[in-house]
Amino acid sequence: CMNACGHHHIGHIGILGVDKKGEEFFQVSLGGNQGKDASLGAILGPSFRREDMPDVIETLLRVYLDHRLEEETFLQTLRRIGMQPFKERVYDNGNAR
Repeated sequence: CMNACGHHHIGHIGILGVDKKGEEFFQVSLGGNQGKDASLGAILGPSFRREDMPDVIETLLRVYLDHRLEEETFLQTLRRIGMQPFKERVYDNGNAR
């Protein structure tokens, strides 16, 4: 929802629907968190077409699995390695529009 109904800004992986000239796209943010250690997610980069989103999410999860330490959560891994490895893999796949 473009009104942040899904609370994308505090999701470890946040997804926001956006309208680009009448077409549906999705903006991805990483690193949001709620509670005592609250943080707002940072936008990964240019938005993605609806049909590319399954590949985008799969790529993000593969980066996490490739880099995580034992018992480390997605957010802990992201904070340790930064956004660049996620960004490089997602955009190297040619998903951005």
